[in-house]
Amino acid sequence: MPPKRVLIVDNNRANRESLKYLLAQRNLEVLEACTCEEALNVLGKEELDAVLTDTELPTKSGLYLLFQVKQKYAEIEVILLTSNASSYNLLQALRNGAYDFIVRPIDSGEILFNALDRAFEQVDLRRRKADLIRELEVKNHALKQALELSKALNESVDELASAKEVGEVLKKLLGLAMEKLRAQRGFLGLFDQATGELGIKVSEGIPHSLTQVFSSHLPAGLMLAIARRGKPVLIPENPPEKLAALANEAERQVLLSQPGLVSAPLRFKNRVVGLVVLLGHPEDQAFSEPHLQFITQLSHHAALAVEKAGIIHQLRRGKACPAETT
Repeated sequence: MPPKRVLIVDNNRANRESLKYLLAQRNLEVLEACTCEEALNVLGKEELDAVLTDTELPTKSGLYLLFQVKQKYAEIEVILLTSNASSYNLLQALRNGAYDFIVRPIDSGEILFNALDRAFEQVDLRRRKADLIRELEVKNHALKQALELSKALNESVDELASAKEVGEVLKKLLGLAMEKLRAQRGFLGLFDQATGELGIKVSEGIPHSLTQVFSSHLPAGLMLAIARRGKPVLIPENPPEKLAALANEAERQVLLSQPGLVSAPLRFKNRVVGLVVLLGHPEDQAFSEPHLQFITQLSHHAALAVEKAGIIHQLRRGKACPAETT
Protein backbone atom coordinates (compact mmCIF):
# COMPACT_ATOMS: atom_id res chain seq x y z
CA MET A 1 0.00 0.00 0.00
CA PRO A 2 1.46 3.41 -0.93
CA PRO A 3 2.23 5.82 1.94
CA LYS A 4 -0.39 8.34 2.94
CA ARG A 5 0.14 11.85 1.59
CA VAL A 6 -0.16 14.89 3.84
CA LEU A 7 0.01 18.57 2.93
CA ILE A 8 1.46 20.90 5.60
CA VAL A 9 0.32 24.51 5.26
CA ASP A 10 2.17 27.05 7.41
CA ASN A 11 4.05 30.24 6.57
CA ASN A 12 6.47 29.58 9.44
CA ARG A 13 9.32 27.44 8.16
CA ALA A 14 10.32 26.25 11.63
CA ASN A 15 6.79 24.98 12.23
CA ARG A 16 6.82 23.12 8.93
CA GLU A 17 10.19 21.53 9.67
CA SER A 18 9.00 20.44 13.10
CA LEU A 19 5.92 18.79 11.62
CA LYS A 20 7.97 17.15 8.87
CA TYR A 21 10.32 15.70 11.49
CA LEU A 22 7.39 14.18 13.38
CA LEU A 23 5.67 12.82 10.27
CA ALA A 24 8.91 11.23 9.03
CA GLN A 25 8.53 8.76 11.92
CA ARG A 26 5.32 7.40 10.34
CA ASN A 27 6.49 6.83 6.76
CA LEU A 28 4.20 9.55 5.42
CA GLU A 29 4.76 11.45 2.19
CA VAL A 30 4.78 15.16 2.99
CA LEU A 31 4.13 18.16 0.74
CA GLU A 32 4.40 21.80 1.81
CA ALA A 33 2.74 25.16 1.19
CA CYS A 34 3.19 28.56 2.82
CA THR A 35 -0.14 30.15 1.98
CA CYS A 36 -3.74 29.25 1.29
CA GLU A 37 -3.25 30.03 -2.39
CA GLU A 38 -0.21 27.74 -2.63
CA ALA A 39 -2.10 24.99 -0.83
CA LEU A 40 -5.04 25.19 -3.26
CA ASN A 41 -2.61 25.02 -6.16
CA VAL A 42 -1.06 21.83 -4.73
CA LEU A 43 -4.49 20.35 -4.08
CA GLY A 44 -5.43 20.91 -7.69
CA LYS A 45 -2.44 18.87 -8.90
CA GLU A 46 -1.78 16.20 -6.28
CA GLU A 47 -3.65 13.25 -4.76
CA LEU A 48 -3.77 13.81 -0.98
CA ASP A 49 -5.21 12.14 2.08
CA ALA A 50 -5.04 14.93 4.67
CA VAL A 51 -4.17 18.59 5.17
CA LEU A 52 -2.48 19.97 8.28
CA THR A 53 -2.96 23.73 8.24
CA ASP A 54 -2.30 26.54 10.65
CA THR A 55 -5.29 28.81 11.22
CA GLU A 56 -3.20 31.98 10.83
CA LEU A 57 -1.97 32.29 7.25
CA PRO A 58 -1.04 35.35 5.15
CA THR A 59 -3.88 36.88 3.07
CA LYS A 60 -6.41 34.09 3.64
CA SER A 61 -6.82 32.06 6.81
CA GLY A 62 -6.68 28.35 7.49
CA LEU A 63 -10.43 28.43 8.10
CA TYR A 64 -10.92 29.74 4.58
CA LEU A 65 -8.67 26.96 3.27
CA LEU A 66 -10.71 24.44 5.25
CA PHE A 67 -13.91 25.71 3.62
CA GLN A 68 -12.38 25.48 0.13
CA VAL A 69 -11.03 21.98 0.67
CA LYS A 70 -14.34 20.60 1.91
CA GLN A 71 -16.17 22.28 -0.98
CA LYS A 72 -13.85 20.98 -3.71
CA TYR A 73 -12.14 17.91 -2.23
CA ALA A 74 -14.60 16.50 0.29
CA GLU A 75 -12.74 13.18 0.52
CA ILE A 76 -9.67 14.89 2.06
CA GLU A 77 -9.62 15.38 5.84
CA VAL A 78 -8.40 18.68 7.30
CA ILE A 79 -6.80 19.07 10.73
CA LEU A 80 -6.37 22.63 12.00
CA LEU A 81 -3.38 23.69 14.08
CA THR A 82 -3.61 26.86 16.15
CA SER A 83 -2.13 28.82 19.01
CA ASN A 84 -5.45 30.56 19.56
CA ALA A 85 -7.92 27.99 20.86
CA SER A 86 -10.89 30.33 21.12
CA SER A 87 -14.36 28.85 21.21
CA TYR A 88 -15.22 30.90 18.10
CA ASN A 89 -12.41 29.35 16.06
CA LEU A 90 -13.29 25.89 17.29
CA LEU A 91 -16.97 26.37 16.40
CA GLN A 92 -16.09 27.70 12.93
CA ALA A 93 -13.75 24.79 12.33
CA LEU A 94 -16.35 22.19 13.25
CA ARG A 95 -19.07 23.90 11.24
CA ASN A 96 -16.86 23.89 8.16
CA GLY A 97 -16.00 20.20 8.40
CA ALA A 98 -12.62 20.09 10.16
CA TYR A 99 -11.74 16.58 11.25
CA ASP A 100 -9.81 17.78 14.31
CA PHE A 101 -8.45 20.88 16.01
CA ILE A 102 -4.99 20.71 17.68
CA VAL A 103 -3.63 23.43 19.95
CA ARG A 104 0.03 24.36 19.72
CA PRO A 105 2.67 23.77 20.96
CA ILE A 106 2.79 20.13 19.88
CA ASP A 107 5.25 18.70 22.43
CA SER A 108 5.08 15.13 21.11
CA GLY A 109 3.65 13.35 18.13
CA GLU A 110 1.13 11.30 20.11
CA ILE A 111 -1.79 13.72 19.76
CA LEU A 112 -0.96 14.46 16.12
CA PHE A 113 -0.53 10.79 15.21
CA ASN A 114 -3.76 9.87 16.92
CA ALA A 115 -5.65 12.53 14.96
CA LEU A 116 -4.03 11.54 11.66
CA ASP A 117 -4.64 7.81 12.17
CA ARG A 118 -8.33 8.43 12.78
CA ALA A 119 -8.49 10.78 9.80
CA PHE A 120 -6.84 8.17 7.55
CA GLU A 121 -9.33 5.54 8.73
CA GLN A 122 -12.15 7.88 7.78
CA VAL A 123 -10.59 8.54 4.36
CA ASP A 124 -10.13 4.81 3.70
CA LEU A 125 -13.66 4.02 4.84
CA ARG A 126 -15.08 6.72 2.58
CA ARG A 127 -13.07 5.47 -0.40
CA ARG A 128 -14.09 1.86 0.16
CA LYS A 129 -17.70 2.99 0.31
CA ALA A 130 -17.27 4.96 -2.92
CA ASP A 131 -15.66 1.92 -4.60
CA LEU A 132 -18.55 -0.30 -3.51
CA ILE A 133 -21.08 2.23 -4.81
CA ARG A 134 -19.29 2.43 -8.16
CA GLU A 135 -19.13 -1.38 -8.35
CA LEU A 136 -22.84 -1.59 -7.59
CA GLU A 137 -23.61 1.03 -10.22
CA VAL A 138 -21.61 -0.92 -12.80
CA LYS A 139 -23.46 -4.15 -11.93
CA ASN A 140 -26.83 -2.39 -12.01
CA HIS A 141 -25.99 -0.88 -15.38
CA ALA A 142 -24.94 -4.29 -16.72
CA LEU A 143 -28.16 -5.85 -15.41
CA LYS A 144 -30.26 -3.09 -16.94
CA GLN A 145 -28.44 -3.47 -20.24
CA ALA A 146 -28.93 -7.25 -20.19
CA LEU A 147 -32.66 -6.85 -19.56
CA GLU A 148 -32.99 -4.26 -22.32
CA LEU A 149 -31.11 -6.46 -24.79
CA SER A 150 -33.16 -9.49 -23.80
CA LYS A 151 -36.35 -7.56 -24.54
CA ALA A 152 -34.84 -6.26 -27.79
CA LEU A 153 -33.89 -9.81 -28.82
CA ASN A 154 -37.41 -11.10 -28.23
CA GLU A 155 -38.85 -8.26 -30.29
CA SER A 156 -36.31 -8.84 -33.05
CA VAL A 157 -36.96 -12.60 -33.18
CA ASP A 158 -40.66 -11.89 -33.66
CA GLU A 159 -39.77 -9.51 -36.50
CA LEU A 160 -37.56 -12.11 -38.18
CA ALA A 161 -40.25 -14.77 -37.83
CA SER A 162 -42.68 -12.57 -39.76
CA ALA A 163 -40.44 -12.48 -42.84
CA LYS A 164 -41.61 -14.65 -45.73
CA GLU A 165 -38.64 -14.31 -48.10
CA VAL A 166 -34.94 -15.05 -47.60
CA GLY A 167 -33.94 -11.57 -48.79
CA GLU A 168 -36.39 -10.03 -46.33
CA VAL A 169 -34.88 -12.04 -43.46
CA LEU A 170 -31.37 -10.84 -44.28
CA LYS A 171 -32.45 -7.22 -44.52
CA LYS A 172 -34.31 -7.48 -41.22
CA LEU A 173 -31.30 -9.15 -39.57
CA LEU A 174 -29.00 -6.24 -40.37
CA GLY A 175 -31.61 -3.54 -39.79
CA LEU A 176 -32.65 -4.89 -36.39
CA ALA A 177 -29.05 -5.39 -35.26
CA MET A 178 -28.17 -1.83 -36.30
CA GLU A 179 -31.23 -0.40 -34.56
CA LYS A 180 -30.95 -2.29 -31.28
CA LEU A 181 -27.18 -1.83 -30.85
CA ARG A 182 -27.22 1.72 -32.28
CA ALA A 183 -24.30 1.03 -34.58
CA GLN A 184 -23.09 3.64 -37.07
CA ARG A 185 -22.47 1.27 -40.00
CA GLY A 186 -23.00 -2.37 -40.80
CA PHE A 187 -23.14 -4.98 -43.52
CA LEU A 188 -24.17 -8.54 -44.14
CA GLY A 189 -21.87 -10.60 -46.33
CA LEU A 190 -22.49 -14.01 -47.92
CA PHE A 191 -20.10 -16.56 -49.39
CA ASP A 192 -20.74 -17.56 -52.99
CA GLN A 193 -21.28 -21.33 -53.04
CA ALA A 194 -19.58 -21.70 -56.41
CA THR A 195 -16.53 -19.46 -56.03
CA GLY A 196 -16.16 -19.21 -52.24
CA GLU A 197 -15.89 -15.43 -52.57
CA LEU A 198 -17.43 -13.20 -49.90
CA GLY A 199 -19.63 -10.35 -51.09
CA ILE A 200 -21.57 -7.60 -49.34
CA LYS A 201 -25.29 -8.21 -49.92
CA VAL A 202 -26.92 -5.78 -47.49
CA SER A 203 -25.43 -2.67 -45.89
CA GLU A 204 -26.31 0.46 -43.92
CA GLY A 205 -24.22 3.58 -43.36
CA ILE A 206 -21.67 2.49 -45.99
CA PRO A 207 -21.32 4.39 -49.30
CA HIS A 208 -23.34 2.69 -52.03
CA SER A 209 -20.39 2.90 -54.43
CA LEU A 210 -18.28 0.81 -52.04
CA THR A 211 -20.91 -1.87 -51.50
CA GLN A 212 -21.39 -2.15 -55.29
CA VAL A 213 -17.67 -2.75 -55.81
CA PHE A 214 -17.60 -5.39 -53.07
CA SER A 215 -21.00 -6.97 -53.80
CA SER A 216 -19.43 -10.14 -55.18
CA HIS A 217 -15.82 -9.98 -54.02
CA LEU A 218 -14.55 -8.59 -50.73
CA PRO A 219 -10.76 -8.16 -51.03
CA ALA A 220 -8.28 -9.57 -48.52
CA GLY A 221 -8.43 -7.64 -45.28
CA LEU A 222 -9.75 -7.65 -41.74
CA MET A 223 -13.39 -8.34 -42.68
CA LEU A 224 -12.51 -11.34 -44.82
CA ALA A 225 -10.26 -12.69 -42.06
CA ILE A 226 -13.13 -12.36 -39.55
CA ALA A 227 -15.54 -14.08 -41.94
CA ARG A 228 -13.23 -17.01 -42.60
CA ARG A 229 -12.58 -17.43 -38.90
CA GLY A 230 -16.27 -18.26 -38.51
CA LYS A 231 -16.54 -17.15 -34.90
CA PRO A 232 -18.12 -14.17 -33.08
CA VAL A 233 -15.77 -11.21 -32.75
CA LEU A 234 -15.84 -8.28 -30.33
CA ILE A 235 -13.56 -5.24 -30.60
CA PRO A 236 -14.85 -2.70 -28.03
CA GLU A 237 -12.80 0.23 -29.30
CA ASN A 238 -10.06 0.49 -31.94
CA PRO A 239 -8.61 -2.79 -33.25
CA PRO A 240 -5.39 -3.96 -31.58
CA GLU A 241 -2.23 -3.57 -33.64
CA LYS A 242 -2.19 -7.11 -35.05
CA LEU A 243 -5.79 -6.88 -36.28
CA ALA A 244 -5.41 -3.31 -37.54
CA ALA A 245 -2.48 -4.51 -39.70
CA LEU A 246 -4.89 -6.86 -41.52
CA ALA A 247 -7.19 -4.03 -42.64
CA ASN A 248 -7.01 -2.88 -46.25
CA GLU A 249 -7.16 0.78 -47.25
CA ALA A 250 -10.92 0.87 -47.82
CA GLU A 251 -11.56 -0.72 -44.42
CA ARG A 252 -9.29 1.76 -42.65
CA GLN A 253 -10.85 4.80 -44.30
CA VAL A 254 -14.54 3.81 -44.20
CA LEU A 255 -15.36 0.79 -42.07
CA LEU A 256 -12.92 1.46 -39.21
CA SER A 257 -13.20 5.25 -39.18
CA GLN A 258 -15.03 5.04 -35.82
CA PRO A 259 -14.19 2.73 -32.90
CA GLY A 260 -16.03 -0.48 -32.14
CA LEU A 261 -16.77 -3.68 -34.03
CA VAL A 262 -19.03 -6.61 -33.26
CA SER A 263 -19.58 -9.51 -35.63
CA ALA A 264 -21.29 -12.91 -35.72
CA PRO A 265 -21.17 -15.67 -38.33
CA LEU A 266 -24.33 -16.59 -40.18
CA ARG A 267 -24.68 -20.40 -40.12
CA PHE A 268 -27.05 -22.48 -42.17
CA LYS A 269 -27.29 -26.23 -41.60
CA ASN A 270 -24.03 -26.23 -39.59
CA ARG A 271 -22.14 -24.38 -42.32
CA VAL A 272 -20.88 -20.80 -42.22
CA VAL A 273 -22.55 -19.05 -45.15
CA GLY A 274 -21.66 -15.45 -44.22
CA LEU A 275 -21.49 -12.95 -41.42
CA VAL A 276 -23.10 -9.81 -40.06
CA VAL A 277 -20.80 -6.97 -38.96
CA LEU A 278 -21.67 -3.83 -37.00
CA LEU A 279 -19.17 -0.97 -36.85
CA GLY A 280 -18.95 2.25 -34.85
CA HIS A 281 -20.48 2.06 -31.39
CA PRO A 282 -22.71 4.87 -30.07
CA GLU A 283 -20.90 7.73 -28.32
CA ASP A 284 -22.22 6.85 -24.88
CA GLN A 285 -21.43 3.13 -24.86
CA ALA A 286 -18.74 0.86 -26.28
CA PHE A 287 -19.64 -2.56 -27.61
CA SER A 288 -19.44 -5.26 -24.93
CA GLU A 289 -20.11 -8.96 -24.30
CA PRO A 290 -23.91 -8.50 -24.02
CA HIS A 291 -23.87 -6.88 -27.48
CA LEU A 292 -21.88 -9.80 -28.86
CA GLN A 293 -24.33 -12.29 -27.33
CA PHE A 294 -27.24 -10.33 -28.81
CA ILE A 295 -25.94 -10.33 -32.37
CA THR A 296 -24.85 -13.98 -32.12
CA GLN A 297 -28.30 -15.11 -30.96
CA LEU A 298 -30.01 -12.87 -33.51
CA SER A 299 -27.92 -14.44 -36.29
CA HIS A 300 -28.92 -17.89 -35.07
CA HIS A 301 -32.62 -17.00 -35.19
CA ALA A 302 -32.11 -15.42 -38.62
CA ALA A 303 -30.75 -18.75 -39.87
CA LEU A 304 -33.89 -20.47 -38.58
CA ALA A 305 -36.02 -17.83 -40.29
CA VAL A 306 -34.09 -18.35 -43.55
CA GLU A 307 -34.76 -22.08 -43.37
CA LYS A 308 -38.44 -21.43 -42.69
CA ALA A 309 -38.64 -18.95 -45.57
CA GLY A 310 -37.00 -21.53 -47.87
CA ILE A 311 -39.56 -24.17 -46.92
CA ILE A 312 -42.39 -21.71 -47.51
CA HIS A 313 -40.90 -20.89 -50.92
CA GLN A 314 -40.78 -24.59 -51.83
CA LEU A 315 -44.35 -25.09 -50.69
CA ARG A 316 -45.48 -22.21 -52.85
CA ARG A 317 -43.78 -23.81 -55.85
CA GLY A 318 -45.27 -27.19 -55.03
CA LYS A 319 -41.86 -28.85 -54.48
CA ALA A 320 -42.09 -29.70 -50.81
CA CYS A 321 -43.76 -33.06 -51.62
CA PRO A 322 -44.86 -34.85 -54.80
CA ALA A 323 -48.41 -34.20 -56.00
CA GLU A 324 -50.90 -36.98 -55.29
CA THR A 325 -52.24 -38.90 -58.28
CA THR A 326 -55.42 -40.87 -58.59
